[in-house]
Amino acid sequence: MSRPSAGSLRFASIGALALVALAASAPGAASQSVEIRQPTGVVELFTSQGCSSCPPADRVMTELSKSDDTLALSWHVDYWDYLGWKDTFGSPESTRRQRAYAVSLGSRSVYTPQAVINGRMDVVGSRGKAVSEALATLAGTDKGLSSGAIQAKADNGVLTVTVPQAPQSAGSTLWVVYFDHGSTVAVKRGENKGRNIVYSNVVRSMEMIGMVGDKPLVAEFRLQDMGRRGYDSCAIILQKKTGEGTPGPIVSALVLADLPR
Repeated sequence: MSRPSAGSLRFASIGALALVALAASAPGAASQSVEIRQPTGVVELFTSQGCSSCPPADRVMTELSKSDDTLALSWHVDYWDYLGWKDTFGSPESTRRQRAYAVSLGSRSVYTPQAVINGRMDVVGSRGKAVSEALATLAGTDKGLSSGAIQAKADNGVLTVTVPQAPQSAGSTLWVVYFDHGSTVAVKRGENKGRNIVYSNVVRSMEMIGMVGDKPLVAEFRLQDMGRRGYDSCAIILQKKTGEGTPGPIVSALVLADLPR
C-alpha cells in the first residue's frame, strides 16, 4: 500500500540532561536489574492499522522481535487515518521519520509496509525472506552493526552508556528509543475492519542523548526513572546523518528488555 510524497509518539532532546542527571541511585536501586543485549541488525517497519497490506508485515516483525540478533521496531504512520480508522499508535513523528528516510534512500515516495534495514536500504516489510536476506547480507560487511561502538553496564540501579572515540562513531547521534513489546488491537473500521492484529515493539518515544564529538560520550540513566515512563523496553541507537541531515546508517545498537516498573 503506497502513498506518494511526503496515539502519540514523543520525540525530544534530553541532551546534557542525559549526561549529568539521572545518576543518583534511588532507594532500593541495588535490587534492580535489566537485560542488555547487542543485536547484529536493526529493522524499522513503517506500518499502519489502516493498511490492508500491513498485517503480514506485522507478523514478520513479531517473529523478528523474538530474535536476540535483531532489533525490530514498528513505527506507525498517520497518513492512512483518513480511510476510516485512526491508528491508535500512529503519529506525525513516525511519518516524518519515514519521509526523512525517503530522502536518505533516494526515493520519491513512501509506502507501507516499508522495512528499513540498518538505516541503509529498504525492502517490502511483508517479504520476510527479503528482510532476513538483507540483514544477513549487511551483517557480513562493514555495513553491519559494530559490536563495540556502544558499551553499557547496569550497576546499583544506574545504566551507564559509553560511546568510545572511534572513526566509525564520529559525527553520530546517540538516541534512546522506548517501545512496548507487544499489543493487540481490535480494528473496528477501515480496511482491516473486524481484525485483531498483534503489533510488536511499537515505538512510543524517541529522545536524543547527544552527538559524538572528539571525545567519548558518556550518559547515565536511572533504571527506575526509565521504567516509570510506562514502556517495557528500550533501545540505544547510534546513527549517522546524511548530508541532507536525514537519518543515515545505524552504526550500533543495544536493547534493554524488561525495564523495572
